Amino acid sequence: MAYTALILGDSSASREKVAACLEGTGLIQRKLYCKDARRAIRWLSEYDIDIVCCDWRWQAREEIADMVGVLRRRPEWHDLPVLLFTRGDDRELWMAGMEIGVSECLPLELAMQEHRVKIRWHLKNRERIQELHKAQSQLARIALSDSLTGLFNRAYFDASIGQEIARCARRNLSLTLLMVDLDHFKTINDTYGHLAGDRALEAVAQVLTAQSRTSDTVCRFGGEEFAIILPETSGANALVVAERIRKKIAALDVGFPLTASIGVGSAKVTNSLTPDHLIAEADGALYEAKRRGRNRVESSALNTGVVSELRLFRGFRAAVATA
Repeated sequence: MAYTALILGDSSASREKVAACLEGTGLIQRKLYCKDARRAIRWLSEYDIDIVCCDWRWQAREEIADMVGVLRRRPEWHDLPVLLFTRGDDRELWMAGMEIGVSECLPLELAMQEHRVKIRWHLKNRERIQELHKAQSQLARIALSDSLTGLFNRAYFDASIGQEIARCARRNLSLTLLMVDLDHFKTINDTYGHLAGDRALEAVAQVLTAQSRTSDTVCRFGGEEFAIILPETSGANALVVAERIRKKIAALDVGFPLTASIGVGSAKVTNSLTPDHLIAEADGALYEAKRRGRNRVESSALNTGVVSELRLFRGFRAAVATA
């Protein structure tokens, strides 16, 4: 694998010496030269850089220390190797470099083979760390995803709804929650089989994803129920989205009639709003949609009486378990 190095130094002579050390490794395909640390940080944002090599001088200590501090605070650069090339075996100089958070201090006088071994180790170590981060991200995604539909699961929903409420409260924004429940799903499973039911759930998940914005959070809430968090969305606008989703689901060709009831819960978010309150709003509307015949959209804003009765009670699903 070929790597890109950013070489930081204020004189061409020093940069060339560092470049010679890198070239001797046979690992570096591309070298970028920079005279000051501020520009180096900009370049790190613009280019895919694998290693930073600095010509370490006392005069540049503060500037380099500031740059390294920025790198270590940013998740995307936290593990980026930063090597300081020094002149001579000055232990005090080395210690100063290590104190600011560099990966290693290397004397320019080292044999080329030793430079090669050390630089290779830092590059390969970063590769291993990046692979580990990727694996961790994949595991986290699996843990927070529904295995059947690929949507986020209930655990992710529970974490996200609180975060969205807090964010919208800080900015005095509206937040809407859609609860989508497939009608007569138990009958579908009993009549056509659970595999057919699974295919229906997958098809509905695709509809919900296609009809949602990237800023929305689409989750499988449980069983045949889905939840969509719509930040910065009024109840009126959410009703339009919900009706569009309802029609798309009803138009699905899954081998049998399939419809959904949708409850819309919306609020102008304040610090007093809780996830349970918003869920209860959407639940109340969903309950009303079921009560009025299914395959329809209802809003909590239109059913305050029902919402009041059900705000703290989610057990109503028992009443529609066969829906």
